[in-house]
Order: sequence, then structure tokens, then C-alpha cells
Amino acid sequence: MSEPRPTDTSSLLARLEGVTATELVLSGRRQLSPSLIEVVLSGEVKDLAGQPGNDLMLAVPVVGGDGSFRRRYTMRSVDPERGELVLWIDSTAGGPGSRWAAGAPLGSTIEALGPRGKVVLDQLADWHLFIGDTSFLSAAYAMAGAIEPPGQALFVFELEDPADEITPALDESIGVTALFIGRSGRAGDDPAGLLAGLGALELPEDEGAVYVGGELRVVAAIKSALKERGIADSAIQAKPYWRLGVANQAHGEPDKS
Repeated sequence: MSEPRPTDTSSLLARLEGVTATELVLSGRRQLSPSLIEVVLSGEVKDLAGQPGNDLMLAVPVVGGDGSFRRRYTMRSVDPERGELVLWIDSTAGGPGSRWAAGAPLGSTIEALGPRGKVVLDQLADWHLFIGDTSFLSAAYAMAGAIEPPGQALFVFELEDPADEITPALDESIGVTALFIGRSGRAGDDPAGLLAGLGALELPEDEGAVYVGGELRVVAAIKSALKERGIADSAIQAKPYWRLGVANQAHGEPDKS
């Protein structure tokens, strides 16, 4: 088994091309829905912006101890002129990142590394399908907001709570189809709800792109179902955000072993 790579800032900067480290201030917070906390971070955000779909690696402090957990969150929006960026943080799993988002004092600082991530909008696609759970809403809506009109955006999301149903505000010339599915007591790694939603969805013609995010086993099941429907592997971008029953690793990614 290979040794885990160091997660200290200098080691990360040495091996992650195009990444900047900066200290940001927690300047705003609101409970967006039962499962989503919106936080606003202020500071020198211009070099962190990247592309819609990129994320930040935050050094979340260990409560009652020394050091930090590295946790990654997609940037919902970035405003370099105001020096602000917004994150939507899913609190469902109750991990260190969501505890920090819910309880850290306003005015406290946190180290952020970015931009990170390989899942970004395919501007050449004629239509875009976003499918996943609450943890993927921020990335999906950030990418959908970058679709050049006219275009088509389709959303299939499984939610913990009906009140988590937040609809995207897109350009009126973007065709939108949204299907929200209640989890209805299913385990977080049960793909049945999303598979049923995908099965009920009629995919457009022409060339499309599909983006999948959520629990590790569910993401794998959705990818297989998409391929069975004839979607080419090259048209699918997928990212597991978490794994049921297993804490994310020190660098912020779920254990894929």
C-alpha cells in the first residue's frame, strides 16, 4: 500500500499546478435549506476563481485539538471585485467541514487552496445533465449558470428533505428540466432513487454532457446506467464527494479502496 501524500501547505503547493494558498475571512453565513449552509468568504479571491465547477480545499480546524482537516467544497460563485466567494456546504453527514460552517465565529479565518477539480462545464455540448445528491447542488448550479444561451440544462437530484429543493436561476433562454426525488428513508449509498429518476428522463438528441456527483457507490451506479443508455464515457464527468460510513481522507477525498 502506498504512503499517503503530505497535506501540509508547502507540499500541496509543490505538487498541485496552478494552485494558490490564501487566508480568507468567514464574513457571512445563512441556513439556505435544512441540509445546506451558505457561507461567504472574503479576501483576495481573484486567483482562486478558476472555472465554474472548480473547488477550494479548506484547512478546517480540528475542534478541541491541533491541526486541521482538508475538506473540498465547490465554489458556488466568486466576485473578485467585491473580494467574496460563496460556498454551499451540505450538512447531512455532519462532518468537520459542516460543523465548521455551522459554528465558526464570523470574522474567523481559514486557509483556502484553489482552484481545484477536473469537473468543469463542456461548452461544446448541446445539452447538459446534472445528476446527484445535495452535496452536488453547488457545483451543478455553478456550472449550469455558465451555459451559453441558447442551451439546455437537465437536473436529477435526490434530496434528504423536500425543503432542500432549490431551483436554479438561469438565463430565460436556457431550457430547464428539473426532477427532484425524496430519499424516502433509503440509505445514502442506495442508488435506486436516482436510477429511477434517470430512467424516467428522456434525454435530448444531439451531443450532450453529463455531470455526476454524490456518494461514491451511487456515482459508480449512475455512471454504469448512463453507459447502458449509450452515453459515451468521454461525455461523462463524475466525482464522488463522500462515502457512506467512511470519513473522507486527510486530503478531503473519499476513500476509494
